Amino acid sequence: MRNNNIDTLRLVGAFFVLVGHSFALCYGPGGGEDPLSNWLKGVTAYHAKLPGIGVGMFFVLSGYLVTRSYLRHEKLWTYLEARALRIFPALWITLLLTVFCLGPLVTKLDVVDYLDSKNTWAYLLHNFKLFPDIIHKLPGVFDSNPRKGVNGSLWTLPVEVRMYLIVALLGVLGALRRRWLFNVIAAIIVGWYVLLPDSFVLLHRVGQERLGVYFLLGALLYINRDYVPYHWVAVLVLSFIVWAFFKQPGYNLIYAVWFSYLVIYIALHSSIRLPNLGKHGDFSYGLYLYAFPFTQLGILCFGVSHPWLIVVFTFIGAMALAACSWFFVEEPVLRLKGKLMPAPAVPKQPASMR
Repeated sequence: MRNNNIDTLRLVGAFFVLVGHSFALCYGPGGGEDPLSNWLKGVTAYHAKLPGIGVGMFFVLSGYLVTRSYLRHEKLWTYLEARALRIFPALWITLLLTVFCLGPLVTKLDVVDYLDSKNTWAYLLHNFKLFPDIIHKLPGVFDSNPRKGVNGSLWTLPVEVRMYLIVALLGVLGALRRRWLFNVIAAIIVGWYVLLPDSFVLLHRVGQERLGVYFLLGALLYINRDYVPYHWVAVLVLSFIVWAFFKQPGYNLIYAVWFSYLVIYIALHSSIRLPNLGKHGDFSYGLYLYAFPFTQLGILCFGVSHPWLIVVFTFIGAMALAACSWFFVEEPVLRLKGKLMPAPAVPKQPASMR
């Protein structure tokens, strides 16, 4: 899938998360947000701020691309291999650097006590597997910052992995290759979420369902790609519907449909050409992984008085590590797709049976 804006939108989404977190971490709980988030939370679904917009973009694009990925792989295990290679190696390197480089540098504890703490190893080992959720704190690390936590961005990754597994399940059941069946299942899931949100058990925590909705809508747009027109008139019609239902019952879902359509429209429409921010590499995942710790480090070094300074510091530092992550971790391991779990060989038939 070339000649599109997907890599650019993912990098923009990661930057939105970076900016929003920089202000939120500087101001602390109840202390305010970046200027754009103060407006966004009054008009968006789920009161999403700038980081929520960026994460929403990720999940819409992920739903679209991961569904496509399953249908392009011949076997379940090659799909699972591709998903694991995309998520885990870069995450594991991030965790190792966080625990063994950043942690000893900034912890208030003696380094020996820090490394001897069971909480240090719990952070590493628990987050390595992303199940059932993540741990946010390391002993003595960033305890004096307005907001605690080492890498709050990681909370979305267990949700992402769960959605990968749901796609795999639907694929095994044959729903991804039967458009009508997938649409029925999607309608049931949405109806379940809207009517009985307290018993919605597909995800681990209340609040994660919004990401599942965006992922599901991205998947729906891919499954129905031959029947969904991408045209500016449709954008206007959906925008009018969102305006008409503003803060009415069902607004969150209506907004999510508009938002998801708009993201895929911008990502794939042939007449829209954004600057190609991914021509040198896909740095969006690395930027997402490293931005939060760099923001906390910037606050520790420079204080909280100048959030835009923290934004610049975080962007430079996190982008440097994101580039290293892409060139030395992500790109090399992605070349292993299809090689670690090869499909079993099919016995050759005798010539008489061919």
